[in-house]
Amino acid sequence: MEITPAGDRSEKKKYCRVCGLRVRRLHNNGGWRRCVVCLHRTHSEHMAGNKRVCTQCFLEESHVPGEYEIRPDSVSLLLLTDLHFSRDGSGENLCLKNWLKDRGMDYVLISGDLTARAESEEYRRAAGWIREIELSGIRAAVVPGNHDIGYWGNAASLGRQLSGNKYHRWIEIIDRPIEPCLRGPFFMSLGLNTAHGISPTRFLNGYLRSGQRARARELLAATPRKHLKVVFCHHPLVRFPNSFHKALFRAEDVKGEMLDSGADLLLWGHQHSFDTAWLERDGGKCIAIQGPTMSERTRDGGCPGFVSVRWLFDRKVVITSYRVEGKSSIKEDRVVEYNFRHI
Repeated sequence: MEITPAGDRSEKKKYCRVCGLRVRRLHNNGGWRRCVVCLHRTHSEHMAGNKRVCTQCFLEESHVPGEYEIRPDSVSLLLLTDLHFSRDGSGENLCLKNWLKDRGMDYVLISGDLTARAESEEYRRAAGWIREIELSGIRAAVVPGNHDIGYWGNAASLGRQLSGNKYHRWIEIIDRPIEPCLRGPFFMSLGLNTAHGISPTRFLNGYLRSGQRARARELLAATPRKHLKVVFCHHPLVRFPNSFHKALFRAEDVKGEMLDSGADLLLWGHQHSFDTAWLERDGGKCIAIQGPTMSERTRDGGCPGFVSVRWLFDRKVVITSYRVEGKSSIKEDRVVEYNFRHI
């Protein structure tokens, strides 16, 4: 096949943006590796160390455009997690979509479990819903959860995981970076994929590879100090009293690295319950937020819900959890404020 420069054709998601070759199925053989940002097969010489990210993508992620140096009064974002789209539709998600039209949110971060069983129809519904959110003018970023790689109630997924093809429906249908870096005025969010599937020792609680952690540290360090730096993933970095699952594998190490690198917010889901905490370590400080499920798969008799965060620079952060009652009612559930002047 003739190699062509990456240009307009790469925008159609059919050709690698780096080497120009046509995208094929994901198999880690023949000297190929895959960039987790552009999602396309990339020659090993284009990759940056062991980060599974091509050099071009990494340089683009690290660059902070000049217009992003103009600070707004505040940044508002929405944390959604565990939406669990199924074949039969979801009234809660429709309700949230209508609610967002009247709010001035800047960003929506979705921390995994878009689907219930990683089926094609579930993925298509999730992809369509995210596109509609973005059409309303809100920028969105999303990472996979453990349900999105298909080992729940889906025996055929075992072979895909063992062959290294577990993200094929994400790549083909969602068609977004598995680990997105989203930048805006005085804002950076980095999504980390903790859902790697079958592992003898880390099957349920997720983990991060050393290359992922190294990339996160470098991107956080490349972002100016006064910017709001957000890291979000699916599995928790803190186990709260109401937690059902364990925390991420080696969560303390990961949490310490993010604090040392200047992260301001750590967001995740997986536990289906809301909680928040102030974290400190060797002078590093940040806020951890665990989001509730936006599906009917609630625990302890709770309601589906989501979390909004309003970051007022140098003043305070206001964290609000909402609950969805029925199919049309969204009510404020709990408000937590951290005043930076008193911390």
